[in-house]
Amino acid sequence: MLAYERKSRIIEYLEQHGKAEVNTLSKMLGVVAETIRRDMRELEAQGVLKRTHGGAVAVNQKEREYPVQVRVMKNAVEKDRLCREAVGFINEGDMIFIDNSSTLVNLIKHLDDNMQLTILTNSIKVLQEYSMYRKENISMLCTGGVFNKANLSLSGAVSDKFTREFFPNKAFISCHGISDEYGFTDGNLHEVGLKREMISLAEKVYFLIDHTKFGKLGPIRLGGLEICDVLITDEKPSGDLIRQLKHSRPDMEIVVCED
Repeated sequence: MLAYERKSRIIEYLEQHGKAEVNTLSKMLGVVAETIRRDMRELEAQGVLKRTHGGAVAVNQKEREYPVQVRVMKNAVEKDRLCREAVGFINEGDMIFIDNSSTLVNLIKHLDDNMQLTILTNSIKVLQEYSMYRKENISMLCTGGVFNKANLSLSGAVSDKFTREFFPNKAFISCHGISDEYGFTDGNLHEVGLKREMISLAEKVYFLIDHTKFGKLGPIRLGGLEICDVLITDEKPSGDLIRQLKHSRPDMEIVVCED
């Protein structure tokens, strides 16, 4: 098991139980106790947990988002699967928008090296992935704006003005949660305006949502269920949610990734 997968499982365990013992996690994840202690030290430095004697307790995150470097570790396997599915909807010559969500970070590495396309993003993490994988076939456009060091993103008036000069034919978005009553909700006040703008400008909007976000409510409403053209997820939504999705947008395509 890779380090990011292990940390993802630790975060999930803490969110479910509130606390965890080193020995319990060691047995659950099949690694020695010292590996768990090292993971806990790194997660504590990122503000995810507080170490205690023999274990750790979760840090209350209800009032704020985890930094993006932490969010990319949560449900990492599922998020990667969604990105692998999403690249199948990207074609030669597309101009696409990729938002700053942790779900979309892995999209770059799965893109065909021979496909010419343009990407517009406000995500510093996406730019880092682009640089690391040396995707010379991609023209990368960055929005500019005010730098958020926790989210590794750019936003604000400069960013909003820049995006109005471009009309992506596809927008790839994720968010904090999706519910049948409130639609799509998000967690960052400074970035939600940019997402709304890109959703309104794009010809087609793709939402990548893993099952942990079903029924979850973020503090800011991004939009109703009708703003989504294609929903890519790792599990089939519940009966109430899927009925409301189809009611809000009868032509919506719902894609459930296979393992």
